[in-house]
Amino acid sequence: MQRFGVSGVAAVTVVLCALVAVGLWPRYVTTSADAAAAAALPTMAPVTADYANRDRLVAFWEKAENEHHPGDMISPDHLAEQYLQRYRERMDIDDVLRAERAAQQSLVAQPFGNLPGELELASIELTLHRFYRAIAITRHIESYDPGDPDMFVRDASLDMEVGNYARAERMLDAVPAKKRDDGWSVVDSRYLELTGHLGAARTLLARTSAYQNSEFDAPAQQRAWYFFRQGEMAFEAGDNDAALGFEREAVTVFPNYADALRTLARIECAQHDWPQCLTDAEASANIVPYPETLGYKADAQRALGHPADADATSDLIHTVGKLGDAQHITDRLLAIYYSDHRLYPDDAYAIAKNELNARDDIFTEDTLAWAAAMDDRWDEARTHIAKAVAYHTENSLIEYHAGIIAAHLGDRALEKTDLARALALNPQFHPAFADDARAKLAAL
Repeated sequence: MQRFGVSGVAAVTVVLCALVAVGLWPRYVTTSADAAAAAALPTMAPVTADYANRDRLVAFWEKAENEHHPGDMISPDHLAEQYLQRYRERMDIDDVLRAERAAQQSLVAQPFGNLPGELELASIELTLHRFYRAIAITRHIESYDPGDPDMFVRDASLDMEVGNYARAERMLDAVPAKKRDDGWSVVDSRYLELTGHLGAARTLLARTSAYQNSEFDAPAQQRAWYFFRQGEMAFEAGDNDAALGFEREAVTVFPNYADALRTLARIECAQHDWPQCLTDAEASANIVPYPETLGYKADAQRALGHPADADATSDLIHTVGKLGDAQHITDRLLAIYYSDHRLYPDDAYAIAKNELNARDDIFTEDTLAWAAAMDDRWDEARTHIAKAVAYHTENSLIEYHAGIIAAHLGDRALEKTDLARALALNPQFHPAFADDARAKLAAL
């Protein structure tokens, strides 16, 4: 979660990380020519506030779709695309459901060979966390043109969502070098991040971000996403000032960016900057009240001496949880909040367990391990945390969870290793757990 002033800092980041990438991941930088090219990145283009026209575009395609003839597959597909983009900008889940209906209408109009309609539907299923449905659609699309490198990239992205990292690597490696575009780089940087090569992942994403942000006609939210992701990875690496810089840049490019505001609150909470944490958490929660974001708000309220407000916010989180997210998009976030605050352990465990039905990735395994631990299911916690750390993901929270579980099971050596690694990655990774890790290491 880094947010600096983009073109210059992104270029510097690439140059500083290039030598590391040489040794870690030859897929990216293998020659001095690559490093020299990384230093000559494009400058940032002016931002177009395309989001201001979103409602007009939606209205245009709604009218076209209402007037379409039975064989018109184009109007519904464009309408689905606009609904989905509006969701990314405003986080109204009903827009995703509208997009789903429009994409299905496109496929009714042209059931066979409707590549745009199927691609749109796959994106919608991914957004709704129906990962295996998205995979099935993607595999069907591949039958139109077996060996299409673009589909290898989509495949790899979905494989990582369900924890199939070995297949994701094969798909990424199968893309010919001359076909490795920015889309490939984004997915590959995610693979590198998840498999213990965070420095190389940051380098690759910084380069891609610079090129994407040199395109003035790219959607503002899409451009801001690159800063948001750079910020997330910077925070994982303990580069907290850079993380704040990137997230602020994301909000500058696309105001009211809920994900960037939430991440700002997370970093500020970890640094005990409670007033700013409260400000950014409230701003993000006003757009979409995720349990994680409301959790930062409650923590800030309590730290600032407003226990009644904090209790009210905590009650709101539980109410949201009880009412339920019909699409289950926020289930994992709710389980994490409950487990972190030692609330409703049975609910947290059940939610985390059910999440495995949707995706069995590193973070689902970690969430279930932590929920099981907080519900005194320590043997099960050991099983799942072993899966979470199997790919050596550089993530302080996962390492902290592993250390606490090791401590309870009596493995002091592993406890010390895991807690030390958590702090080495980011000494301020969490407002409470970082201090707890330091205290436990001192006691050891």
